[in-house]
Amino acid sequence: MIKLFRNIRKNLLTENKTSKYFKYAIGEIVLVMIGILLALQVNNWNEDYKNAKKERGYLINLQQDILADSLRLSELKLDLELAVKSKRRFEKIIKGQTVSKDSLSINFSNQTDLITDFVPNSTTIDELKYSNGLNLISNAELRRQIVTLYNSYDDLILKLKLGVEKSQIIWSYTSKHVNNVTTITNDEIYALLKDNFFKNQMLLNYLHTQYITTSKAYENCVQTLTLLRKELKNDQIL
Repeated sequence: MIKLFRNIRKNLLTENKTSKYFKYAIGEIVLVMIGILLALQVNNWNEDYKNAKKERGYLINLQQDILADSLRLSELKLDLELAVKSKRRFEKIIKGQTVSKDSLSINFSNQTDLITDFVPNSTTIDELKYSNGLNLISNAELRRQIVTLYNSYDDLILKLKLGVEKSQIIWSYTSKHVNNVTTITNDEIYALLKDNFFKNQMLLNYLHTQYITTSKAYENCVQTLTLLRKELKNDQIL
């Protein structure tokens, strides 16, 4: 093709057709520019396609991670809801209301014998952060929701840690005032509820705060999953 253009220019110059030569030269420049622009456009299309495929891969992995997190948060939320109900029973006794002593030991265990660890599935979000891949997520609303979700995880982990520390204080104090902390009786719990230190520790055991924070994280999970599924459904990548 280049050889053909060269021959045409040579013939025009040989025949002394200067005006035609300049017109041809301008046309050739225009064709070259069009070729460059087309090449750039094709390259942009390729890059956009690659980025869209990467984005979809990240969104699928995030969906799996967050779904697993939501299941754990759902379990934790139910456990904390039960714990808060048990705390309400103790609060009635502390306020001087008449409450049956039956099952006080069970209500004590509901509040203190909790597995409140939460380790989010962070492989995908860590990869996105370290590779600056969050910018690949084209949906701004979804991008903000993902950041909000993982920020709520940070808050939750802190609250759960504080709750565990409270439980350890209560267990340590209780073990000094009962015969066997693993088989604590209703009467022993009732007696402890007259102890100011024990009573105040139970009132400040962080359960309600943990429950609210867990519920919020769970709601964020559900909202994020809804947006993720909508985005993946609307994705037209073949």
